Amino acid sequence: MSARSGGKGRSRLQARGSFERGEPQGLLEFDEGPAIAESPRGPELGALPPIPKKRRSKGGQLNMLDYPGESLTVGMPAPEFSLPSTLGRRVSLSEFRGKRVILYFYPKDDTPGCTMEACGFRDSFPRIESKDAIVLGVSLDDELSHERFAQKYNLPFPLLSDKDAAVSRQYGTYKEKSLYGRSFWGIERTTFVIDRDGKVEHVFRRVKVEGHAEEVMATLAL
Repeated sequence: MSARSGGKGRSRLQARGSFERGEPQGLLEFDEGPAIAESPRGPELGALPPIPKKRRSKGGQLNMLDYPGESLTVGMPAPEFSLPSTLGRRVSLSEFRGKRVILYFYPKDDTPGCTMEACGFRDSFPRIESKDAIVLGVSLDDELSHERFAQKYNLPFPLLSDKDAAVSRQYGTYKEKSLYGRSFWGIERTTFVIDRDGKVEHVFRRVKVEGHAEEVMATLAL
């Protein structure tokens, strides 16, 4: 975990086992969310992303216009974006038109589940490239955090910084979560495969990281 995770996050992780010892992934997933809500943020990191306001219709149903990404599914155009990246420049979805894009949203840099997921895509990257596809990872972390994470694990694909969660909301991955009776907002682990014309080809929501890269690779073989 990063230094921002705080003492509570570290003690929970130590009590539950470590990624390196191969403990069950399900136990580790929970430590990635509340660390964001509990940890202090220095002024250099800015404020946390705004929490969306839920509005309900007279029938009590959520107004989906407030959550445009909630209904994003196969066959729909993938929302365009432009975000800072580890390439040292802003990256836009449109620049990859003509290629298939594996766009994955993850909770936090250098945490056990996110590391396993990133390394899975790293290890599969030569095969992904052979299918004329690319990988883009997105989280709320800033560019410096991304750079450290990418260098530490030799990630060959760009990581994009969505600090205000604007793109995550467009894709319906910025969600209210709960753990140990506490509520917090963060990214729900989700992967989109976008086709050469910029339309959503496959959606994997609530991703379990073990074997996920192979799961995505299977869609590229179609």
